[in-house]
Amino acid sequence: MTVRRKDPRLDAAKLLVQIIDKHQRSTDVLNEALNRYPDGSPDAALLHELTMGVLRRRTALIHVISPLLKSPFSKTAPIIQEILLIMAYSFLYLTKIPSHAIVHSAVQGARKMGGEPAARFVNAIGRALERQSATKNLLESATPAMQASIPKWMQTLARAADPKPWDDANYEALGRPFPLVLRPHKKQTELLEALIKQGLTATPTKYAIAGIKVDNPAALRLFVPQMAVPQDEASQLVVQALAPQNGERIADLCSGVGIKTSQILSLAPEAELLAVDIDKQKLDKAIELSKTAGLGGFDTLAMDATCLPEHLDGSFDAVLLDAPCTGLGTLGRRPEVRHLRKEQDVKQAAKLQVKLLQRALLLLKPGGRLIYAVCSFALEESDGVVDTVLTSNNCFTRQPIESPLADKNGAIRTFPWRDYQMDGFVIIKITRSC
Repeated sequence: MTVRRKDPRLDAAKLLVQIIDKHQRSTDVLNEALNRYPDGSPDAALLHELTMGVLRRRTALIHVISPLLKSPFSKTAPIIQEILLIMAYSFLYLTKIPSHAIVHSAVQGARKMGGEPAARFVNAIGRALERQSATKNLLESATPAMQASIPKWMQTLARAADPKPWDDANYEALGRPFPLVLRPHKKQTELLEALIKQGLTATPTKYAIAGIKVDNPAALRLFVPQMAVPQDEASQLVVQALAPQNGERIADLCSGVGIKTSQILSLAPEAELLAVDIDKQKLDKAIELSKTAGLGGFDTLAMDATCLPEHLDGSFDAVLLDAPCTGLGTLGRRPEVRHLRKEQDVKQAAKLQVKLLQRALLLLKPGGRLIYAVCSFALEESDGVVDTVLTSNNCFTRQPIESPLADKNGAIRTFPWRDYQMDGFVIIKITRSC
């Protein structure tokens, strides 16, 4: 029986259609696709590079291709759009691949998906790109922001959030791939040794006490979920700021599939923990993750966190609200965010966040603490939400978090364009006095 050779270029084009046109999460569809490739194979690496690279550089690639088209790029069939972008990305960023091979593979993919007319169309664009790239820099007229695919409204929010002077190197940082970060279920040293034994480069994270940076996505298949979970370093800082203690009653609101729930239990295995999420299936996954990690049990409540029953009020020592948000801070890890999010999404997210925080604060005992976190650098989703809620209630006040990443007001802020390559999070601590 003949085994069909994998085609990472065409597979990447299909994934990009799922991500851009069907709004599926890049990390989910890519990891699922990588499971069909041998660990550590060149084809697996190419699939990962093409998928994520085209998402990061998409605006610049369209800028390069559009002058060669007779009709607007948007009028081209989605799968052919992605084949063209992969071809352009290969010319611009994968310079070790011969140009004739780049065009040939794109034409073959177009033929499979669109027949001879599509193959001829892609071939003509490919030959034009080949001629032009031999004589000039195709990105010469693309601004740094365009090369990183950052829309103007997002640029404005980023500049407003960052107190440091802005320069074009920040855009380039957003165009580079981010490292994979794992959080082990048990000892960091055990996972480090296991990763290195597999020939992977692994180093402890700088700020998260248990995190490990890994150079190869193959680590996901080898060690997740049995030994670790993928969790960005900044995300791990949220639970560190909560500082859960054994014996405390803790609520994890909007807990999702339980990544932070399991982190709370790993730090405070004897805490009395309640995980709340509107989606029961996610809570079921959280329970399964806890079992896989060898952690203890916890209570769950499948409910909208803005409508929690009153009998829970005043009964928690600590509350974690990692609120649903625009995800703007995940630009490095989920590059499709820059293409799928709209400016109006920020205001819509903030409206929900205000309602969630108002309800969450009532759960605290006097003397209790709440950590409010969003993976967004938009001030309207972080300080704006907290200021709106606290203005009308004197029983709750912001408190500083002890961290080298804390700003002058004591909030932890991480920016995805800084050199430590973490997601953009804002983490704020609030305490109840009466």
